[in-house]
Amino acid sequence: MRNEMIGAVVRRAIEHPEFRKRLVDDPHEALRAHGFALNQADLDEIGRIREGMGEDDDAAAVHLKSIAHQYGLETRTP
Repeated sequence: MRNEMIGAVVRRAIEHPEFRKRLVDDPHEALRAHGFALNQADLDEIGRIREGMGEDDDAAAVHLKSIAHQYGLETRTP
């Protein structure tokens, strides 16, 4: 289940730039607003992912796609 939840967050961040920005700015609010209910281990993993995203939107998208690949996700770019 953990991989599915993290994968869903990563997929949403890849496909929706506004969510990606909110995830960097205020991860707890972004997750809550999009209906993600994550346990502490998942939140910790999202925190590590968030740290690697940085401020540059293109670099963040590349970082997220590499993480998606690790979770076995097929991604599409809007």
